[in-house]
Amino acid sequence: MSNKPVLYTHTISPAGRAAELTIKALNLDVEIREMNVFKGQHMTDEFKKLNPVQTIPTLDDNGFMLWDSHAIMIYLARRYGAGTTLYTDDYEQQARINAALFFESSILFARLRFCTDNLTVLGKSSIPEENLQRAMEGLKRLESMLQTDYVAGDHLTIADLSCISSVTTLHLMLKPAPADFPKTFAWIERLTKLPYYEEVMGRGLKAAGELMQNLGAKNSAQ
Repeated sequence: MSNKPVLYTHTISPAGRAAELTIKALNLDVEIREMNVFKGQHMTDEFKKLNPVQTIPTLDDNGFMLWDSHAIMIYLARRYGAGTTLYTDDYEQQARINAALFFESSILFARLRFCTDNLTVLGKSSIPEENLQRAMEGLKRLESMLQTDYVAGDHLTIADLSCISSVTTLHLMLKPAPADFPKTFAWIERLTKLPYYEEVMGRGLKAAGELMQNLGAKNSAQ
């Protein structure tokens, strides 16, 4: 008898929220296990046995262990997403989705981390201006990339669910003007209408915003 899959994650993690959005979009019954990375819950020997890289999110699907949100999203959509259009077997459309996932990983999330790591890892009171500029430049690339209603064509795919998690977190930090990013803001508006969006994103974005504020204040007081 198989058990339901388990996702080890932290609501404050954009990558974790992307995996959760995919689970909701596929209407899957997955146990969500919150791990507070700031308390080092992912650095235990017990978790290292599950994921030697000790990152979240991590998926345990009946003993099949997988990490990296993009890999998890592809796996879930391929294994459990028959009949949905979140992913595809069509070579060209699959390549478009993959390209958008890699863009999220190498540009959007990477530049978000270059900013937030200053507060969370390095203990600085503020984020260097050049890091913020690089993050904003990443958002400009997304604006250029949005040639259609969604990041990889004319309908929702896992690429949107991946990108939205980092983009909305970047917006908390950078506060871009809607007039400068009309396609991005229209795309966000489209995704906020998903029935599961607020449930997954609301709490995480609130926590992320509070963390940025609190760490900036705490680090500057030291």
